[in-house]
Amino acid sequence: MRFQLNQLTTLGILLLSGLVGLAGCTSYRPSPKTPEEAPPIIKVEGGSLPSISFDELFTDVPGGRVIGYHYEGLQYTRTHQNTWDENFENQTKEFNILAQEILGDAGYLVKEDDLGELRLLGTVRKLSYNIYTYKGSFDQAECEMKWELFRAGDEKPYFTRLTNGAGRVDNDKPGALRIAFERALHRLMAQEEFVAAVAGQQ
Repeated sequence: MRFQLNQLTTLGILLLSGLVGLAGCTSYRPSPKTPEEAPPIIKVEGGSLPSISFDELFTDVPGGRVIGYHYEGLQYTRTHQNTWDENFENQTKEFNILAQEILGDAGYLVKEDDLGELRLLGTVRKLSYNIYTYKGSFDQAECEMKWELFRAGDEKPYFTRLTNGAGRVDNDKPGALRIAFERALHRLMAQEEFVAAVAGQQ
């Protein structure tokens, strides 16, 4: 399923439209952990590497799937569930632009519109989004990403990796998913194997 993520800064708010009440629910969750920072990205000399394009983002998460919950109070009582909304398809390309900026800042020669000698494709394999309310509130998101690197014209990737990312924002501010996706990409770009694959050494 194609998943062009734009307006990720409002994604946390949009997810709330899928909330479904869980009357009488007595489930609890331990205090959430603080998400880990991503490792530093490996900087490269883009002039010596093939150009690269970031392809559209895809998702394996079907619309309507429960991806997390709303927890309230000292015991984090589960009160609502968050469901994934398919209406993010065919949105504008904020995440694509973000990925291109991250690649460019690391030194890669980035081309738009699949004009690069290489194409990087990202697929969301797993996703969670939880909201916590107790003495303030915060949203926390986690994702598992599959990254595939293609040579121009090829239908099969020659390099594949899985990475995870997690993000947290306080006081009802949107952006937890954006941070999670960004950290997952950082974890890919922190791997020497990815740099070698772009350089054609794999």
